[in-house]
Amino acid sequence: MSFLKRIFAGGPKLDADALVHSTEIKQVAQLDLLMRFSGARPLHDPGEQQRWSRSLPQPYGETIKLFIKEGWLEMTPAGLYQATPALAPQLRAYQEKLEREKAEIMPQVRAALEKKETGEALTLRRAYEGRLALGQAEWTGPEPQLSHSALTRRIFFLEHWILDGLSKESKDWLKLYAAEEHLWGAAWQLPEAEIPEIVRTELARPDMPISEAVYWKAQQLGLYVDNQETWQRCKGGDHVRRIELVGPNDDYTCDSCRSTLGKEFLVARVPELPHRACTSPRGCRCRYEPVLESFDEQGA
Repeated sequence: MSFLKRIFAGGPKLDADALVHSTEIKQVAQLDLLMRFSGARPLHDPGEQQRWSRSLPQPYGETIKLFIKEGWLEMTPAGLYQATPALAPQLRAYQEKLEREKAEIMPQVRAALEKKETGEALTLRRAYEGRLALGQAEWTGPEPQLSHSALTRRIFFLEHWILDGLSKESKDWLKLYAAEEHLWGAAWQLPEAEIPEIVRTELARPDMPISEAVYWKAQQLGLYVDNQETWQRCKGGDHVRRIELVGPNDDYTCDSCRSTLGKEFLVARVPELPHRACTSPRGCRCRYEPVLESFDEQGA
């Protein structure tokens, strides 16, 4: 009976206000998808459509048609899709809801990291993302591996020449900042007012704002533990014999880093990262990339 009713009623009807306040993932996913069309854009690629379909009440294509029927989504003259002004109040309310939830969870995760409880911090992150449409916020990184919290924890106990010349207070603060970014799989620059005076003094550079200088120093710490993890996994496995050095090749790439970009090395002979000779104001941004071989190559 409900099936026939749905047919003769012309399909499911949506209540935008109810979607804003819903806690059901499939309902939240519909509004979250509409958020992605706040600005004109093409439909998602097939792989992303399949991912959305797993979260939505109906397949991605049917959902798009329903949005258009409801007057919530329209096609532009350029063939792109954009949310209509009729939905602006609900999208604004949903965005404010997301910002409140983010503002609530970040201090909780930071408090766990201050105690070096990276496992607890990761549990909090997963619980937060588990309430979101795709199991991931727009601002967070990809699904973390099981070892992610242990890897983040290494940052707190890192002693490396990257930190040479810094006081213990600055090191401890910088490690917490780096660990927080690493735990979330995200990166952000802090307002200058949130950076302790001693850190501002010790990391000040004439060629960039202090927020940027602190950001890049923290990035080096996270990248270092990631590179070490990659090297250890390659060293202990039989399926990888070579490692490629990859990284950005832009105006901030120094000659030392550029000279090794794209080159492959045997695992036992790969240059240590970060490069000591790096002169980039952003620090060495090179990373290890395992070179996967076919079965034929492995038997050669």
